[in-house]
Amino acid sequence: MLTIRAMSDGRGYSSRHLENRDYYAEGERVTGQWQGRASELLELRGEVKTSDFESLCQGLDPRTGQFLRQRHSADRVASDGTTQSRGRHLYDFTISAPKSVSIMAILGEDERLIEAHADAVAEALGELERFAASRVRQSGANEDRETGNLAIAVYHHDTSRELDPQLHTHAVAADLTYDGKEGRWKALQASGIYERRAYLTEVYRNSLARQVRLLGYEIESRRDLRGCDCGFEIRGVSDELLTRFSQRSRQRDEAITEYVAIKGRRPTDNEIAVLVRESRAGKLIEISTDELRARQRSRLTPEEACSLAELRPVRNHRAIPLSSAEVSLEYAKEDLFERVSVSRDHEILTEALRHGRGQISLEELRGIVTCRNHPANYFAMATRSPQAQASSVSGT
Repeated sequence: MLTIRAMSDGRGYSSRHLENRDYYAEGERVTGQWQGRASELLELRGEVKTSDFESLCQGLDPRTGQFLRQRHSADRVASDGTTQSRGRHLYDFTISAPKSVSIMAILGEDERLIEAHADAVAEALGELERFAASRVRQSGANEDRETGNLAIAVYHHDTSRELDPQLHTHAVAADLTYDGKEGRWKALQASGIYERRAYLTEVYRNSLARQVRLLGYEIESRRDLRGCDCGFEIRGVSDELLTRFSQRSRQRDEAITEYVAIKGRRPTDNEIAVLVRESRAGKLIEISTDELRARQRSRLTPEEACSLAELRPVRNHRAIPLSSAEVSLEYAKEDLFERVSVSRDHEILTEALRHGRGQISLEELRGIVTCRNHPANYFAMATRSPQAQASSVSGT
């Protein structure tokens, strides 16, 4: 699942949080890696250095120390000199694995799942980067232009703040993107990424589910109490274990329930992010990784430990043939246009990925959309629904 947090002050974020696990272990550090086309333009490759990260937080070129953007600050300042609002310096795109994958990776000691998560994150971030944009305000224009490049520092963590197994990745992008048409660095316009959060979540889930199946596991899709799709889990990991090792999820759900009781409505995604931060323990627990693993394993019964060991496939599964992406696209069309008359391409792609989760290729799916036989309004016009015949679909 993808969550997004915009930060107005990212100074020290790398050294205080990203380079540490979600607990304090003396002498242990998490090493970040640079990803993204903008990183390459700035000659940032391989391991993330704290000094380079801090420079980008302030909009500076790590190589020269000069401001990259013409406008040095994105803060809004009133005529009397007071700051009305703080500009955004960083975007933390956090991608979290299904709880059963984390349990099997950490407690089931299947490190292949850690690699699978990292590979799925890389695919999702590659897709996310396509929708990076800058604002265009020249010559009376008032629009956004896709730039397709980001400078992203990627940090992989494996534990929640409550010390439960939880594979998650912080992909932290600077508020910068290079506008090739204007030939200069500008502030990132992230609305296109926000708009496609559900789609990007499904890109990650589809990639991870496919790799999990290739390792020999079976998966099953899950729905929440409202009947909405909420991803997948590895078949055989009991609901009791999923609940026991999901303390942060319970805290989040309790905070949301309290919010609804007070406000009379469900909080927005940004409000949920604030609730989650406010319910989180303020201080990291001091514990070594070896002690942490022993504590986590002690929460398993001998029967549960044996069950996880038996669930782990002995070897990688033989190649699993992929299903046709066309079939999933047709299903997505019919499902969406039964409910709405107009739908955007990324909404249809989201439904297609859910339908074919772990069995279809994103590359094939995108190829169908862009091929000459499928113009931008293909999905709307091809359906038999009279409403959809009159609809139009805007670009992804």
